[in-house]
Amino acid sequence: MLTAAQAPRAFGDRGDSGSDAYTRGVISPGSTAPAQPLVVRPLWSLVGPALGALLAVGLLTAPIGPLASAIKRDLALSTAAMTVTVVASCMVAMASLVAPGYLLGRRWPTATGVPALVLLIVGSAVSAFAPGAALLVAGRVLVGLGAGTVVGVAIALSGQLGRWRSRARLVLGLALGAALLLGPVLSGMLTMALGWRPAFLVDVPVAIFGLVAVVANGIAMSVASGSRPSPPAAPAPATQFPGQPGPAAQGADNAFAKHRPSDHPHLPF
Repeated sequence: MLTAAQAPRAFGDRGDSGSDAYTRGVISPGSTAPAQPLVVRPLWSLVGPALGALLAVGLLTAPIGPLASAIKRDLALSTAAMTVTVVASCMVAMASLVAPGYLLGRRWPTATGVPALVLLIVGSAVSAFAPGAALLVAGRVLVGLGAGTVVGVAIALSGQLGRWRSRARLVLGLALGAALLLGPVLSGMLTMALGWRPAFLVDVPVAIFGLVAVVANGIAMSVASGSRPSPPAAPAPATQFPGQPGPAAQGADNAFAKHRPSDHPHLPF
């Protein structure tokens, strides 16, 4: 015969022990802590940063070929000085690709991409009006810093597009490779037609367009995230005070109360 005190043990209630959480249903057996939700952004959020990244990569390789020859001639620079200018810009771009570009771009793409494109615009303007080697190097370093950052933001966003992630990364990689090759070609054509200073200034309107696109994407994402309904809150588990039986024990008591000996006189209790 089971008494009311023995019934909870028969039904598996263990009081305040660690396994009582599983009995109450707070933690299901074999389950793990819920992981953080993945960030999934719409496909159109990549448009602005991708356009800025293509322009940035083209600017990095622009001072190769006819543009470099025109700069050396007008500013009386040696081949070594021009090489240092190009290498410094590329080294800064590779360093800023990871930090701040990729690391900050994963969480704050708009706040990271907008300053990067501003640096591209300022660096292109400084390079276009540079009277000597010092300002030219400064302008190219600014271009490298902005270029690496905006490319890092574009790569980070391409990995947050859900089911479009693989295809977006493939298309972005092919487009960046094409921009690397087309940079010297287009800059050479502009240099022969307009000169090397206008060749730098032509990039400014394109960078401004990319800047406007990044800002528009950021505003649209803020509006979309604000209008998205929030998930329902999970019910809070009931607080169990010391000495109070758990739900399993209460259920056992109820079951025992339904089958009192007085209700069944024929049972040998």
